[in-house]
Amino acid sequence: EDDFALLCNVISNDSIPTGKGRRGEIKAMETKNVFAPSIKGLFILDEDGKRIYAKYWTGDCKATGTTKLQKEFELRVAKKTMGMANMADTDAISFEKYVLVFKRLGDNTVLYVLGDPDENELMLATVLNAYEESVSQLLRGQLDANSMLQGLAEVCLCADEIVMDGLIMETDSLLIAGRASMAQTIKEIPIQDQTLQQFASSAKEKLSNFLR
Repeated sequence: EDDFALLCNVISNDSIPTGKGRRGEIKAMETKNVFAPSIKGLFILDEDGKRIYAKYWTGDCKATGTTKLQKEFELRVAKKTMGMANMADTDAISFEKYVLVFKRLGDNTVLYVLGDPDENELMLATVLNAYEESVSQLLRGQLDANSMLQGLAEVCLCADEIVMDGLIMETDSLLIAGRASMAQTIKEIPIQDQTLQQFASSAKEKLSNFLR
């Protein structure tokens, strides 16, 4: 009976965040540990240094404070790293007061994770690998520029599941891909059916987490 009451409390507890609504989890992380792992940017470029996807958490930084500055920064990054990137290994370099971890995804795409100079490179590499694996699952291993542009919704949703306001929230690629896929499914459901679908998804996830 006590276990059942606890389970009901878990399922009905609105403070347990999922998907994009995890502000409460971020607040708890910030309160618990001001040194929570974080990143400053995550972006994918094609072989010419042009943006496929990008998101930054650098505020008003002089290098990346506007979209124009970001794209200029990305071109400098591409010029520095395109010849170095390969599909077998993840590389890391210091670049303009940041640490930059990167890896080639396909014949004409490279993924980058940007962090503060004192951020743990292994954690940045973990984010990179989680993102690569989750996107690859949703795009069925097709990580060339054209496939990623066609699957841009999945590319965006995976990033949202991994990072919120710069804080690293999840690195399990199976969970990331599953949540991103569910979020995409909800978007495709007619508006009148969304409330029931969202409730069922949230309850199922909370129950699964409780029973682990």
